[in-house]
Amino acid sequence: MFVPLAVGAFGLIVGSFLNVLILRHSERTLLGRSACLSCKKTIRWRDLIPIFSWILLRGRCRDCGSAISIQYPLVEAGTAVLFFFIALAPIALSAKILALPIASLLLAIAVYDFHTTYIPDSWVWTLSALALLSIAVFSSCSPFTVHCSLSFLAGPLVALPLFAMWIVSRGTWMGLGDAKLALSLGWLLGISGGFSALLLAFMLGATVSISLLFISSPLARHIAHTLHFSVSARGYTMKSEVPFGPFLAAACFLIWFAHMYGYDVFSIMYSV
Repeated sequence: MFVPLAVGAFGLIVGSFLNVLILRHSERTLLGRSACLSCKKTIRWRDLIPIFSWILLRGRCRDCGSAISIQYPLVEAGTAVLFFFIALAPIALSAKILALPIASLLLAIAVYDFHTTYIPDSWVWTLSALALLSIAVFSSCSPFTVHCSLSFLAGPLVALPLFAMWIVSRGTWMGLGDAKLALSLGWLLGISGGFSALLLAFMLGATVSISLLFISSPLARHIAHTLHFSVSARGYTMKSEVPFGPFLAAACFLIWFAHMYGYDVFSIMYSV
């Protein structure tokens, strides 16, 4: 248990780096000290301890008192949890080592897409390369065999539905970045796992979208007013853009970790 806990603690540090990567992408270099986004003052080292500094500061800048996004501790904690369960999984050490950067990239893509509705090409192609490498590490397939050929075809096959939706809708139903992400999922999870993740992502996306539409509806606002609850002025409509990347990432994590721990998630999903 010591090793998974140590790897989880290392995940806190990696999560802190992921926050910097997400915040500074296409804006500034990764080099240089972190500074408050409001007062621009350099953040002290003691205020950069993952999770704990945010809690001790009560989510506020020490100098100007402006709010610090809860994204920071959530990404750090999320990375730590992912690293812990990867280290605990009953898989080969080489597979665990490869899984760590894959999980980190997938989490970064999900968070960045959530904020910007955009998936950086450099991130998703790096994820694709690692997913291709995982075919050899996780499945141990031999070159020029039917099994290996199907593993390599899994990426394009899983990405095909989203790519078709992007073409037909001219990008209004689905972004091209989502299709690229699905390509990585197919290579990482295989054909059956990839399509299961795709189905699960659509189910999650539909559930969240319908919930947002209901919360923004006049009926929900009337109920909230009757119960003396305050509601946000921001409303969601059928034309509102909801990023699909986070749902793809969440579904991928569920199917992927089920693979690692030997659970037959497919029979569970298709029997419901």
